[in-house]
Amino acid sequence: MANSAALTCPCCPFTVLPSDTYVLQLHFEQLHTPDSPFKVENDPEPLPPSLPPRPSSSRPKHVDADTPSDSEDENSVLCPEPDCEELVPLDEFNEHLDLHTAESLTFDEATGKYHHQPAGKMQALTSTTTGSSKIPSFLEQNFSAELPEALRNQHGGRKLKKKTRGRGDSSGSGKSTLSRSILSFNPFAKVNKIVKPPASSVRLGRAELGPHAWEDRMPKWLHKQLEDGQKVTVVNRIGRDGRLIKQEQVQNETPGVIPILAQLSALDRSVKEAYYCHPSTLHIGRTPKEGGFCGYRNIQMLVSYIQGAHAQGLEEFPGRTPNILKLQDLIERAWDKGINEIGRQQTGGIRDTRKYIGTPEAQALFLSSQIDCAVEMLNDSPDGQIEAHEQLFLAVEKYFMQAAVKDGSNVYKTLLPPIYLQQPGHSITIIGFERRKDGSCNLMIFDPMYHTSPAMHRLIGRKNIRTSRPEVLYAYRRGSRQLRKHAAFEVLM
Repeated sequence: MANSAALTCPCCPFTVLPSDTYVLQLHFEQLHTPDSPFKVENDPEPLPPSLPPRPSSSRPKHVDADTPSDSEDENSVLCPEPDCEELVPLDEFNEHLDLHTAESLTFDEATGKYHHQPAGKMQALTSTTTGSSKIPSFLEQNFSAELPEALRNQHGGRKLKKKTRGRGDSSGSGKSTLSRSILSFNPFAKVNKIVKPPASSVRLGRAELGPHAWEDRMPKWLHKQLEDGQKVTVVNRIGRDGRLIKQEQVQNETPGVIPILAQLSALDRSVKEAYYCHPSTLHIGRTPKEGGFCGYRNIQMLVSYIQGAHAQGLEEFPGRTPNILKLQDLIERAWDKGINEIGRQQTGGIRDTRKYIGTPEAQALFLSSQIDCAVEMLNDSPDGQIEAHEQLFLAVEKYFMQAAVKDGSNVYKTLLPPIYLQQPGHSITIIGFERRKDGSCNLMIFDPMYHTSPAMHRLIGRKNIRTSRPEVLYAYRRGSRQLRKHAAFEVLM
């Protein structure tokens, strides 16, 4: 375009193209109009300094090309609860906060109301909640933490990817699946399934092993915390015969929860049948700021059954529940014996690290201790007719039914071991099963991410509970709503 066609400021040589008339007007207002509102003088909030250049994208020498970058964490958020520090996918954030709120649930016998004491302002949850199959969550009753519409938009703009704390990927259906399957371990592949031998380099990264996939040693303060073990206190209580009883309490271990859950299931009129595992199984939770040790905590819960029931392998676990450092040594010992030894290549070794573990490591530990166990993988059917969570419900119900003894009650208390359940991004311990009158199902679980609430502690030891407590059951139930988002599970029985 010729220079004659350009527009020139009447007060100075500044020129713009004919299509930029607004630019010329803004220039005139800012530089040549004394009282212009567009003129910036003595700005009380100056612009922040420019950001430093981004670090080089070159990877550490031990990181392969498949290691995900930090940008892939953009769809996860750090839990705001003190001492949690868990990286939570956005689509699970509401429920994660709900379960933290359930940790602080208390019951006031005088008023008949439930209360909880989270950091935010929340109203009391009364005990008038019915035993319907859909119990409103704590956060739903007080405030909404739903994602803004702009973040949830699935039509305009970029879709959010499912992020599952480093242990899952998104399948084509948008459901998360296991990124590291037991089926990759040749001796344990399903019948008639052809498994290719592992590549010479099978080292896994953050997608499978979590944010500390490449660390050589965990922080010294955490190592000392794990080495020292959980705080043990001795309390005095009066027994039924009037005698003084000294009882030990371990910081993150809660005995006696299963008998209470069995009573509460029996009192819930919506429950048709329920099953529970051996009552000696402890609920073992996390300790402050420890990170993603859920796999180890679930192994500890299975070991607590072995110790309490004097089951197979008892001699391998004398004394108190083995700590995480001891479990790491046992897994490394299993690899030394050649059991699931590819796990060492995949992880680079786990001793004194915070790398995530899963079903392969749990299986290796038990097999090396001469403890019989079996692993089963459950996937969405290829035709989409049967979802993985439906198969999971059927498998768990069948497992418990084999030991159910009819005694006139709709709640069957078995002596079976609990079940290790690996789902994408997290693992939990299945301690029971509920089938409701409307046909829906619940897994009854111990989640190592959360602690036992004061409301549950008040009930422990009671044998004559007479009122239903769905608010207490909330933290221990996992139904279709929570499980159907996953396309695969692994269970170790």
